[in-house]
Amino acid sequence: MLEFTPITIEAIEMLKSFASRALTHSCDYTPGNLVMWAEYMHYEYAVESDTLFIRSLSELDLATPAFLAPIGSLSLKESIALLQEYCTHNNCPLHITAVPEDMAHEMGTLLPGHSVKELDGWADYIHRAEDIATLQGKALNKRRNRKKKFLADYPHYEYKRCTTDDIPAVVEFLLGKGCNEAIMRCYEVHQSIATVRNLPIYPQPAGIIKIDDKVVAFTLGEAWGDMLYIHIEKADREYAGLGETLTSEFAADVINEMPQITLINREEDLGNEGLRQAKRAYNPIEMLNRYEFTPAK
Repeated sequence: MLEFTPITIEAIEMLKSFASRALTHSCDYTPGNLVMWAEYMHYEYAVESDTLFIRSLSELDLATPAFLAPIGSLSLKESIALLQEYCTHNNCPLHITAVPEDMAHEMGTLLPGHSVKELDGWADYIHRAEDIATLQGKALNKRRNRKKKFLADYPHYEYKRCTTDDIPAVVEFLLGKGCNEAIMRCYEVHQSIATVRNLPIYPQPAGIIKIDDKVVAFTLGEAWGDMLYIHIEKADREYAGLGETLTSEFAADVINEMPQITLINREEDLGNEGLRQAKRAYNPIEMLNRYEFTPAK
C-alpha cells in the first residue's frame, strides 16, 4: 500500500533521481517546481517499485485531493492500478490532475469512466532556446527592439550568474516585490525567496542583472535533458526592456554552458491575461496543454 510523505527540501535528491525519467516536457515533474509549490499544492510523495507517486490538489478545485501521473519503472497501467487500490482502501475518488498532453491519451484508455477537462491557464509555453537567446526573427522584433532600448539607456548594466555571494541582495530585491496581488502570487514571492536561500542545496542556473551595483532583475531555471525550465523571472518594471534583456541573456548563458539545451519551457500563464500576452509575445512553438481526469459521480 502506498504511503505518502510531504515534499520538503530534504526530498530534493530523491526527486532528482526521477526527474530525467519523466516522459514529458511538463514543468510539474522538475524537483525545483515540486519543492517550490509543495506547501501551496500540498505535494506529498511515495515511492513504490522504483516509481514516484505524487499526491496533490486538483487544479480545478484546491479543496479536492488529486494525483499527478506517476513516473518511474512501472508502466502507467501498473501505476494507476496502485493508485486505484490506494483510493479504494482510503475511500476516496481517484482524481488525476495536470496530466500533460503527451500522456493524456494513454491515461484516457486506463480511466474510461473518467471525464476529461482541459485546464485553462495551465499549458506550458515551449520555445526554441536559440530564439529566446537571440530574439531574432520577425515575430520577436518588438522584444528585440525593447532590449536594444535597454542597452542604449543602460550601457553599464551587468548581467551575471547568481552565486551564493549574491543571495542577500537577491532576497532584498524579491522582498521589494511585495504581496499586494492574488494569494498565489504572494506565495510565489515567498517561495522564490526560500528557493534563493536554498540555492546551494540544489544548485540550479540563476542569473541577475545589476544597475549601479543594485539587483534589478532575477531569474532561475532548471535544466533536464534538452529543456531549460524557467521557474522564476522577476524584473523591475521601471526599466524598459529589462525583462527582455534578462530573458535573452539568461538563455544565452545557459546554452553556452549546456549546449544540449535546445528548448525552453517558460511555464504557464495561470489564466492571467497580462501574463498570457507577455508569454505569447515570445512566439512559442508549442503549447503543452494539461488535463484533469475526474471520476464519474
